[in-house]
Amino acid sequence: MNLESESHEGLKAGSLNALGAIALGAVMMAPALGIYANLGLISAESGEVAPAVFLLSLICTLPSAVSYALIARELPSAGSSYRWLSESINPAVGMWVGLLLVATYLLAVILQPMLFGLFFNELLAAVFGMQIGYGTWMVGVVLSSILVALIAYPGIQMSAKASIVLMVAELVVVFALSLTILTGHWLDDRVQFTPFNPARSLGGSHGLFGGLVFGLLSFVGFGVITTAAEETNSPRSTIPKVVVLACILLGGFWAFTAWGFCLALRPQEWADYVTKGINPVAVIAQLYWRGGSIVVILTAITSVLGVYAASMVGYARVAYAMGRDGTLPNYFGKLHPKYRVPWNAQHVVLVVTILVAAIWGRWLGLYLSYDWWGSALVLFAMVSNILVNLGCGVFFYRFRRREFSGVWHGFIPVLGIITSFLPLYYSFGTNLWQAGWKRGQSVILFCIFIVIACSIYTYVLSRLKPEVLQRSLARGE
Repeated sequence: MNLESESHEGLKAGSLNALGAIALGAVMMAPALGIYANLGLISAESGEVAPAVFLLSLICTLPSAVSYALIARELPSAGSSYRWLSESINPAVGMWVGLLLVATYLLAVILQPMLFGLFFNELLAAVFGMQIGYGTWMVGVVLSSILVALIAYPGIQMSAKASIVLMVAELVVVFALSLTILTGHWLDDRVQFTPFNPARSLGGSHGLFGGLVFGLLSFVGFGVITTAAEETNSPRSTIPKVVVLACILLGGFWAFTAWGFCLALRPQEWADYVTKGINPVAVIAQLYWRGGSIVVILTAITSVLGVYAASMVGYARVAYAMGRDGTLPNYFGKLHPKYRVPWNAQHVVLVVTILVAAIWGRWLGLYLSYDWWGSALVLFAMVSNILVNLGCGVFFYRFRRREFSGVWHGFIPVLGIITSFLPLYYSFGTNLWQAGWKRGQSVILFCIFIVIACSIYTYVLSRLKPEVLQRSLARGE
């Protein structure tokens, strides 16, 4: 369908209420996937201390979440940090950050069908006894993309409603399974609190920070809430509260439920299952719920669909905001005339996602493809957090001097920068490089390439079309 250029109405304002915004952010952080997908990788690195890793990840995330909330209250925009950095520092920096943000959401989208394919294979094997592999995995990749297109294309309201239903189902099933394990251990007087002690980490600090990568991956999605600002009722009051609340509630949920799961297997068993390409949580579900483990697989599948749709919302809104300003091709700045949704941006990300999944699944393998893209996503997410914290402090110092607080606009952003930088230093330096070409070096070089490409694009456009950057700044005024 031929899309008309953006009308003066832009995105459909007032489409989301507070509950819808909370659901969008919560489902993006995926209550179930924090356990189903990331717990195995966390425990393979850190052993039994996954609850401590989730709490440490929350501590690392909260200062950045507060910075997001503070600046989102002042500058609500679909462009999120793209607009914030444009105004707080300068348009060129904002455009560069916007490109990195587009890359971040693109990686988040790419991850989801890969994960859907893994759970789809488990479903086929468990229910139909089918022989599974790359072919059935790709069927899952394509099927999930079709289903998400049906959810995301009609508008953000549909995405939010689907998010609420999916989130409730996830929370109930994950909590029930964890409580089943905890109850059994309590009745046998075998409940232990050692999973909350980071000093018990498998491999010491090396294992702790290795697990932290995937703990942080669980929190990556909280920023998507800010991209819905132009479609949310009372965004200046709603968005900031929702950003912080979603992080706290889900961080507590993951720490508590991970406690039960960590008691179910010995520390070394987690790493053994991951190495074999077996999801440890699926094994636990089979041990404790027998045939009921199918419920876990089904909620994992619906959880992935929710994250897939929410990731697409984030990607499409930032790409749209940059496209309407001219910092990305005008193609991205067009809306569907009926639904007022950035269909063009969604077309692009779906095609790229399916192609990338097909290539990486064949090259790296099914489970390790998720590991590869997850590592890259965390790096970009931490860099984005560092820049938002910087932008928050600078904005209030430059433009809200009378309101500037040494604690809220000074100490908190600096703390957010530190807590975002430390995981990068410990997890994406020599440790990742030493993991070899497929699992580490290629990730680092890919990320460096993206950063350099975004820098070159920003420099060239700012020199050839400086009026575009001024237009992007004028739009925010």
